[in-house]
Amino acid sequence: MKYITTRFYYRSIIFISLLVIATVTLSSGHPISEKGRRSISPEIAVGPDGALNVIWIDKGLTVNRPPPKPRKHGEHSHRSATDLYFSRSEDGAKTWSKPVKINDQPGEIWGFSVSKPVIEVSPNGTIHVFYPANARSEATGLDVVNARYSHSRDNGKSFSPPITINRPVTQDREDLLGQGLTMSNSFGTMGVAPNGTIFTAWQNIVNMKDAIDGAAGMMAISTDDGESFSTERAVIPGSEVCPCCQFTLAFENELVYMGFRKIFADGGRDSVVAKSIDGGETFTIDGRLDLAPWKINGCPLKPTELGVNGVNVYAVTYTAGEDPAGLYVTASKDGGKTFSGKKQVHPEAAYSDAASLTVDDMGNVRIVWHAKINGPRRLFTSVSLDEGQSFSPPMEMTTPDGKSQFPATTVGIDGTVYVTWEHENEEVFITSLPSMINIVSN
Repeated sequence: MKYITTRFYYRSIIFISLLVIATVTLSSGHPISEKGRRSISPEIAVGPDGALNVIWIDKGLTVNRPPPKPRKHGEHSHRSATDLYFSRSEDGAKTWSKPVKINDQPGEIWGFSVSKPVIEVSPNGTIHVFYPANARSEATGLDVVNARYSHSRDNGKSFSPPITINRPVTQDREDLLGQGLTMSNSFGTMGVAPNGTIFTAWQNIVNMKDAIDGAAGMMAISTDDGESFSTERAVIPGSEVCPCCQFTLAFENELVYMGFRKIFADGGRDSVVAKSIDGGETFTIDGRLDLAPWKINGCPLKPTELGVNGVNVYAVTYTAGEDPAGLYVTASKDGGKTFSGKKQVHPEAAYSDAASLTVDDMGNVRIVWHAKINGPRRLFTSVSLDEGQSFSPPMEMTTPDGKSQFPATTVGIDGTVYVTWEHENEEVFITSLPSMINIVSN
């Protein structure tokens, strides 16, 4: 018995040591975006060659930043006119290409931290970008937001003319959006399946009865590397989708998983995971996260982040249905049918939100998020080495002084986790966290 206890003690020490190592950043980070410009809401994707590809929203020169507008708590604008920039590193984030503007029309991007453009890379190296775009309806002559796509086949040196994926807008729903905006195909996402099929999904509000009703979930698919897309279909029809909570996608072989927030009959606007076994033709919604219902009379603007490894599906999201409110992580062991074992991600934080989740090839789960303790928002991370049964204590990442928020993450081909975020004074930074694959193997 003494031997078993001693062996368990040493295993525990080793386990704790691994977790400490895993939460130490390899550097404090360095900027990617151009100094003097307002750069926010980055997203990142790694290609089959290991190159890192980052996009971010550009709001113009810092010196032209307007004073903040007074708003009531929870109030937000439905207007945004920004640009989208791209940069690439082929040496593990040491150096970066000169930023390239993706959109041709100035102010084309309808971008927010809660409706971010998305970047993915195909197995053949094509870079895909999906974003909400300002446009004008030919039928009504009124302002709308369209779901648009562009790609690059030369490592991001140039991007194709954008494709509008949604059908032409013919109806006026300014009664919902206000500010002269009459339709929105937004809060979407994009994912590339292992076989190269491109899935795009977004929310369509045209049939919403009022501002607290739900939207429909639309999808369009490309099987020719982005040359064309199928006609949009309502894969989540009716009014079950909580509008303004951005969709997420994840894949496991031929299976497609979609995270979103569903409006339930009991008044809860709660995170669920939909699953397709037929290549995105149909989705079933079985996996309601094991969180207390969040009964809120409006959209909370909180996505449901997903990660998949075999039959294990991981989800992390913010909820105020639980007490205390904050980020919670949970897992499914049956391919997303049921979820159990919910855990608060950062109990010590006064506020925690904006999680990004990755799963490496060994099934190690990592969460990165921003939280407030006694000062501004800072980045934190936690790791699970046992399929989500337990997570390491939250540890603050080493980043420069000031506010760090809205992280995005990806796993490199060697297991290194790259983290990009929006830093103080609206700059995009990047750093990396060590590979758990190498640490655990050794």
